[in-house]
Amino acid sequence: MDFTKAIQAMPGFLGSGGRGEKTIAEAEKKLGISFAPDYRAYLKEIGLACFDGHELTGVTETTRLDVISVTQEQRRQFGGTTASWYVVEDVGLDGILIWQSPDGTVYAAAPDVPPKKIANSLSEYFEKQS
Repeated sequence: MDFTKAIQAMPGFLGSGGRGEKTIAEAEKKLGISFAPDYRAYLKEIGLACFDGHELTGVTETTRLDVISVTQEQRRQFGGTTASWYVVEDVGLDGILIWQSPDGTVYAAAPDVPPKKIANSLSEYFEKQS
């Protein structure tokens, strides 16, 4: 099952509706990166999602969930290590953030703790969460 179908099947799923290609490309440009294919598909098909205790970033006017706003703020906090990554989720515990690189690799990081690879893709990350 692909990532977007998997999260839509999660308990308590709420999605906001997909984003257009132009909107996604503008977000990538503002961050100076390319989104991984699974995150790009998520933005295109869902846009912003909450489910089963998770709130994923997306392209939205809600600052605390907007991938651009959240990533720019957290890059200032985390420094150069995350310069080509974007925030997928703020876990809401001990400052832990879930980041993704353009190649799809998923990392967990917290202030003063080096990033740790936790999955090869968003699908794998959420499979481990269930």
